[in-house]
Amino acid sequence: MKALFLLPVLLALITPLPETTAAATGDHDWIIDTSHSSVMFKIKHANVSYFYAGFEQITGSVSLDPAAPQDGAVEITIPVDSIHTRDEKRDRHLEGPDFFNGKENPDLTFKSTAIAGKGGDRYEVTGDLEIAGVVQPLTMMVAKTGENDSRGGRLGYETTFEIERSKFGMNYGLAKNMLGDVVTIVISLELVKPG
Repeated sequence: MKALFLLPVLLALITPLPETTAAATGDHDWIIDTSHSSVMFKIKHANVSYFYAGFEQITGSVSLDPAAPQDGAVEITIPVDSIHTRDEKRDRHLEGPDFFNGKENPDLTFKSTAIAGKGGDRYEVTGDLEIAGVVQPLTMMVAKTGENDSRGGRLGYETTFEIERSKFGMNYGLAKNMLGDVVTIVISLELVKPG
């Protein structure tokens, strides 16, 4: 009988692990802690101000040995339907054919093709960025933001880069300059060990 009364207490003491992605293995292999990672972007609106928004989900893996960065790999997936602009109608428009065409292309993806160390925990990561079914090359500078030993180890990286959305077939609002072509994207990753 006492065990039944203790069960709710024991359940309350269990702290759920952060949402992560499929397992990777190796001393230098990590997976993205979805609940502590961020994807934000800004775009010029009506040639007046910058509008900021983001995506609520990001998954993927990073393999990076600082002593041999050229052997590393980065894979990132961002679901289109996780876009969040604080306006439901606008979110659905962005998911549609004028922008991400999420029904046909449900994810934004990045897969690295080369990584080069740039000193001071900074790396140049080159790869293929796919948005709305269109693949374009992308090179971005990535910087380590921190690390600690909690829950088996955590590691942080961040990058800021620009893309031209027209190169991905997103031309809505360009003709009348209601929306800018250049989109600035910030990705901040908190990485954890699998399992």
